[in-house]
Amino acid sequence: MRILSDSAKHTWLGIISICVLSVIISACGVPKFPKPIGVAPPPQVNDLNAQVIPRSVELSWSPVVVKEDKSIAYLIMRSELIWENRNCLECPPPQQQLVLKMDAAAVKPGGDGKIRWVDTNVAYRRVFRYQITLEDEKGLPVSLSNPAIAKVLPGPTAPVNLTATTQPQGIMIQWKPALKDIEGNNIDVSSESFRLERLSGEKGWEKAGPSFLKTNAYLDQSVAPGQSYMYRVVGALYADEVYILGEPSATTQATGPDSVQPPPPGRVWITPAHGVLEIHWTEADGTTGGYHVYRREGKEIIRLTASPVAHPPFVDQGAKKGATYSYAVSAVSAQADHKEGLLSKWIEVRNLITE
Repeated sequence: MRILSDSAKHTWLGIISICVLSVIISACGVPKFPKPIGVAPPPQVNDLNAQVIPRSVELSWSPVVVKEDKSIAYLIMRSELIWENRNCLECPPPQQQLVLKMDAAAVKPGGDGKIRWVDTNVAYRRVFRYQITLEDEKGLPVSLSNPAIAKVLPGPTAPVNLTATTQPQGIMIQWKPALKDIEGNNIDVSSESFRLERLSGEKGWEKAGPSFLKTNAYLDQSVAPGQSYMYRVVGALYADEVYILGEPSATTQATGPDSVQPPPPGRVWITPAHGVLEIHWTEADGTTGGYHVYRREGKEIIRLTASPVAHPPFVDQGAKKGATYSYAVSAVSAQADHKEGLLSKWIEVRNLITE
């Protein structure tokens, strides 16, 4: 076997290096570089939900974020499945049909941040599959949402004898089930549950308490002192692994007690800004004495506010780069006793920005 000298080795290595470089730049004289990492994916609806309500299907989803110089449209697509495939999200659907086209810029989300649309062109004991296609300003499809299946069945009739009374710790709501479905058939009481809804100010109807209650009474403690509320109850049947909503009850009204712990903000979120973290939250109903902001790092919890702040946001000047924090907010009553309510849900964030 022939052994190359050191000078020969260097010569061959140089030739090989030149050949490799030539291959890289040889495509029409234009150098080929790896594609940049971190290109943003196209906008997409990824939380489409279909809820069966009386004689209809209500779709809801979070709005997509679109650049200011771009326009986008929601294309609601629907297909009807055979009943045997009603639980199969992966089954190839029949040909989808365009039900509605909506300009994303013209659609406003509700108080819960979701866009809603109701499909009334449905019938009981049939199953429908929905998806949302995003379309750009050129009329080209951009992305396709997750599928949502609606098994349309008759829900319960409206609960009756709804009452709401003010108590020292909140408002007590009580009702009785009707024990019939919308078509007049008897229903099994063990399969029925209830969704309590509350109306205050301009927020619109919102859920009060757990998603679905198995009892006929609930003490609403997340009320503001002296604030007036309207209540209604919606029956729900759990059938074929989904909740089927029925008709809402008549409404009733009550006022929060004069002295009660104010409810925590329903939503807290964090935004970075010029090297600091801004803590935002939804303000409580009625009048409050302000808000306290808490920060948790590991097991240590500290209150960042020496005295209550009147309105959001609160700026955390002491957040360190690379540290992971959780934040929560409480409300303080406006009465002389200045009762502090419960903390909101903790929201976790990692501080990656220093400027």
